[in-house]
Amino acid sequence: MITLETVLIGGLLAAFLPCAAMGLSLLIGAPMSERRSQQSAHAQALVLFVVAAALIVAHFRGDGPRELRLAPLLEAHGYSWTPVFLLDRLSLAYVALVALVHQVVVRFSIPAFHRESGAQRYWFLVSLLALSLWLVSLAGNIDVLFVGWELVGVCSVSLIAFFRHNLRSTENSLRALVYYRCCDAAMLFAAVWIHHELPSSDFTQFANAAGSKAAAGIGALLVLSSLAKSAQLPMSPWLHRAMEGPATSSAIFYGALSVHLGPWLLLRTQPLWDEHLLPRAACGLIGLATAVYASLVGRTRPDAKTALAYAAMAQLGVIYVEIALGLETLALVHLWAHAGLRTWQFLRSSSLIQDFQANPLVGADVRLRARAGLWRALVGAQLERRIYLAAMRLFWLDALHWRTVARPTLALFGWVQRVEERVLGGAGRGSAE
Repeated sequence: MITLETVLIGGLLAAFLPCAAMGLSLLIGAPMSERRSQQSAHAQALVLFVVAAALIVAHFRGDGPRELRLAPLLEAHGYSWTPVFLLDRLSLAYVALVALVHQVVVRFSIPAFHRESGAQRYWFLVSLLALSLWLVSLAGNIDVLFVGWELVGVCSVSLIAFFRHNLRSTENSLRALVYYRCCDAAMLFAAVWIHHELPSSDFTQFANAAGSKAAAGIGALLVLSSLAKSAQLPMSPWLHRAMEGPATSSAIFYGALSVHLGPWLLLRTQPLWDEHLLPRAACGLIGLATAVYASLVGRTRPDAKTALAYAAMAQLGVIYVEIALGLETLALVHLWAHAGLRTWQFLRSSSLIQDFQANPLVGADVRLRARAGLWRALVGAQLERRIYLAAMRLFWLDALHWRTVARPTLALFGWVQRVEERVLGGAGRGSAE
C-alpha cells in the first residue's frame, strides 16, 4: 500500500533528480542538449503537479493536518537536525500554487529560450527553485525551512544575473544578494533563539510557546526576515533591479512564488507571535508604508516590468496589513489571487507594445483620468508635482541604502576576502616550505 510518506518522499526525490542531472552535467562541462534540458524540466513540472494533487486528495481524505518526521541527519553537541514535514491547509495551498505556476512558466519558457545561450543554466535554476519552494512549503520546523529559504535566494540572485555579459545585471544581482543576506541573518538568529528558548522548533508546537518571554522578540526577527524576499520597506530598492532577468523568471520569482514567501513565513509562524503587539504592529506599519510608497513610485515608472514590480510590492504590503489584523484566510486568498494575476501580467509584459499598437484605446481609460483629477484636487498642483518628482527619485531610498547598507556590506566582505587570502596564502607558503 502506498502511504502518504512514500508519496511525499518520492515527490521530493523526483523533483531533485532533474536538478541533479542538469547541475552535474554543467559542473563537468558536458551540457545536455536543449531538448533534453527542456524535457527534464517539463517532466519535473508534471511530477510536481501529480504529487501535489495526490497530497491534497490524501489530506482531505485523512484526519486533517499531519506531521511526517524522518530520522535525524545530523547529531552533535545535543543538537539534532531532523527533517520534519507538515501537511496542512497552509502548506498544501502553497504547494498547489507552486505546482500550477511552475507548470505554466515551464511551458511558456520552452519557445522563449529556444537556442538561447545558457538555456540549460536557466532550466537548472528554475527546476532547483521548484524543489526549494517545496522544501519551504512543506517544512515542519525552522531548520528545513531555512535550507529551502536559502536555496530560493541563490536561484533568485543567479537568475537576476542570467545575462552575465551585461554588467548592470551582475551589479543588480549583487545588490539583491546584499539585501537577502541582511534579512537571512535575522532568520538565522531567530532559528538559534528558537532552539535555545522554545521547547521545540516544530511549527506545530509554536502555539504552545506563544506565552514565552522570547516569543515577541522571535516574532520581530521573523518579520524582519520576511522583508527582503517580499521587498517590503526598508528592503525594497532591489526589486526593480531584479527586472534585469528574463520575463519568465520575473513571473515565477517576483510575480508569483518567491516574492510571496514573506507573507507565507508570517502565516506559518503566526501562532507564535500573534498575541504580542511588537511583531503585529511592525508587520502592519511596514505593510502600510510599503503599500503607499510602492503605489506612488509605481505610477512614475516608464517600463512595464518595473511598474508591475511596484504594483506587486504594493499588494504585498496590503497582505502584510491583513496578516497584522489577524485576517489569515483573507491574506491566503489574496496571496493566491495576486500570484495568479502577476504571473499572467509578467508573462505577457513583453507583448504589451504589440497590444497597444493593435488597440490604441487600451490606454484611454476615462476612470483613471477621473481619479487623477480627484487626486489633483485633493493635494493641489504644486504638492502633486513635488510628490511626483520625489517618487521618480524613489524618495531617495535607493541612494540612501547604497551609502548605508550596500556599500558598507560590500566593504566588509571585501575586507574578509583580503584577510582570508592572506591567511590561506601564508598557510600555503608554510606548507610548501
